[in-house]
Amino acid sequence: MIKKMFFKKISILVITLVGLVGITPLSYAIPSLQLYIPGSTYDSTTESWTTYDSNFELQVLGASSPRNADYITNLKLYIAIISAENGMSGAYIKINSVPISLNIYGTPPRMPPHGIFPTYYCEYSLPDLMVSTAGETIYNYNPGESGFDMGDIHSLQIDWSGYTFVHFDAVGTVMGNKGQTWNRKAPFSHDAEAVIPEPTSMLFLGIGLLGATGFIKRRKKI
Repeated sequence: MIKKMFFKKISILVITLVGLVGITPLSYAIPSLQLYIPGSTYDSTTESWTTYDSNFELQVLGASSPRNADYITNLKLYIAIISAENGMSGAYIKINSVPISLNIYGTPPRMPPHGIFPTYYCEYSLPDLMVSTAGETIYNYNPGESGFDMGDIHSLQIDWSGYTFVHFDAVGTVMGNKGQTWNRKAPFSHDAEAVIPEPTSMLFLGIGLLGATGFIKRRKKI
């Protein structure tokens, strides 16, 4: 009788622990590969981190979770525009001050069609993300979630002009610490876009700046 009760308690404990391990980490698991623009806002309609700046930092982040990654190789950044805007006079996109050419039409390899695709885009190769040795802190940029892990960050300076907006995606091959491999794309909730503000947004921005200027002048008089 005592043995049965003991094994019953052990079984309940094991089931409880399995449930906790199986549910808690997965609900806040940090993606292996993310795109993020510091200072940007999240647009839930396009599922993208969005900036209105013409010059900004774009981060490509690799984390060791959730599958104990060693490094991420074959890393590609895809930069896309609206098809109708391809070849526009004076329009450009630069990465780290170097102009890129958006001369490929279609959907990038390993990237399921979504949103802007098919369109003109550029395939930009990046060095491996050394997630197990770089020692950088990677935060979870899943909207509404939190947490952090160790990993690696590539920071790119983007400069653009002349387009309505520029869209970014990333894919790579994750190499596990036990030799296993799997392809990984930055989830759609981690797409990144640079957008020209709509006229109404610019109007509100102008009104806000005027109001701030008036407030500063009033404070100086006081």
